[in-house]
Parts: sequence; C-alpha cells; structure tokens
Amino acid sequence: FPQLRQPAWFLGARNFFKTLDGTARFDSSMELVDVPLDNDLVEVPLAGATYKISSSRPFVVFMSESQAFFEESMVNLHLARRNRLPAQRDMGTGKWSFEKQVRAWYRSMALTSYDEDVQPALTSLVSSLGAGPWLAGLWWGDSQLGFLAVWLGQALAATTWNAPLPLDYYIYSDFTENPGNQCYVLPGAACEECIRRCADPDPPKSAYWMPDNAYFQWRPCVPDKSVCGAKGISDIVAAYGSGSVMDLWQAIESKVKDGPISSNVFDILLS
Repeated sequence: FPQLRQPAWFLGARNFFKTLDGTARFDSSMELVDVPLDNDLVEVPLAGATYKISSSRPFVVFMSESQAFFEESMVNLHLARRNRLPAQRDMGTGKWSFEKQVRAWYRSMALTSYDEDVQPALTSLVSSLGAGPWLAGLWWGDSQLGFLAVWLGQALAATTWNAPLPLDYYIYSDFTENPGNQCYVLPGAACEECIRRCADPDPPKSAYWMPDNAYFQWRPCVPDKSVCGAKGISDIVAAYGSGSVMDLWQAIESKVKDGPISSNVFDILLS
C-alpha cells in the first residue's frame, strides 16, 4: 500500500478537537473560540531565516520495523493480541527482531538524524514526547516488548538533543488499535480491571478498525485476563531505571530468548 515517507514531523500543528485521546471514544469538535490565534507563536530559526510557528502541538509520526511479520490468520492474531505469538519475541538479528524496533525508535527520535538546518526548529518547538502502545497496534507486536523498545530507544535518542527530552508513556484500556492489549503492561488486578473496562461497554465501531480475523467472537477487546502477569511496567522501571541501557538490553535478549512463551516478558525479566 502507498505510505507516507517516515519519520514525518508536523511543526505548527494545533488541536481542533476536545477530549481527543488514543481511544477515540470521546472525540468531539472544539469551539474555535478555544483555539489560539497568535499567542502560541514562537520565533523559530530555519535554514538561515526566522519564522513564527505555533508551539502548541508539534507531533511526529514513525513506525516500527514489524509490518507483516507473521501471517495474519485468526489463530495467529488471537495469539498475538494476547502477547503469546513466538514470532513477537525474536531476539536475533533478523528483519523483525527486537533490536530493529529499538533502532527504529532511535533513528526517528535522534536529533542527529535530521539535517543541521532543521535541528534548531525541532529544539525550539519540541520539549517532551508522548507515546502510546507503539509496536503493539495494528502490527500486533508484544505490548511489553513495545514499551521496552520505546524506553531503550528514547534513552539513547534523548542524549542527542543536548537538553532533557522526557517521554510520557500513555496506557489505554481500549486504544484505537488493538483494544485491550496494552492492559498487559499492568500487573495482576490492575491488568484485569483494565481489560474489564475495555469491554464495559465495548468501544463504538467508530473508535477502531481491525481485520475480521482479529475479533474475539466479534467483540473488539482482548478478553483473556489469564494472561495478566504478576509484574507490570512500574516494577520494570523500579528494577532497571537506575541502571544503563546496556544492562536492560542484555537482560532482555538473554532472558526473553529462552523464556517460556506462556509467561509475560516482564515476569521473565524479573524472575
């Protein structure tokens, strides 16, 4: 299919919607009176000239390197949506391996990936980054490995900006792609409650799209609470947050490679 070249930055973007979030459950039009006219403009250097650009909502779009990494049969999709497809945990050096996902994030977010004429514009307008279940949307990656790839890639890329570039990682019970799967980054009871909320009620059909093979008895949310593990994202951050990228990356590749597919990645790492 034709696709936009990526990564693609949109500088000067503004938000014209209220309650716009990753679920698409609550989107509604914004009254134009709430949209700033010029009080969000900042002077931005670009290629030797200076322009006034809105600093309100710059955003960047880029993809993981995992498109079409397995045959999307019903059996495979149901396994993938539950983080139980072996192909999701490729720790080798192949085309769709974990290292390639870290590379994709780093390459897209490193300031040094962009022309020197563009870099001052980016540093003038971008001060933080928000992300949802990258890797684990309609390309059906493991949501726990998706978070780990984001964390590693961002930690590496942020060093190129010469200023802090914090990342906010947003967790949704019913993200517009692969609703319910991101619940698995939460531990135990929190994961189970997240899955319950996704399906009570089901998100409206206008809020998501999936191929027919991805549904569970024609319902969009992942229903399997038995996949919820003992450890969650906060446990991983507590265990590895004070260490190095190398420490975490080596632990992932060594432990997950030989870990049972019946166990979650976080539980394997912290066992």
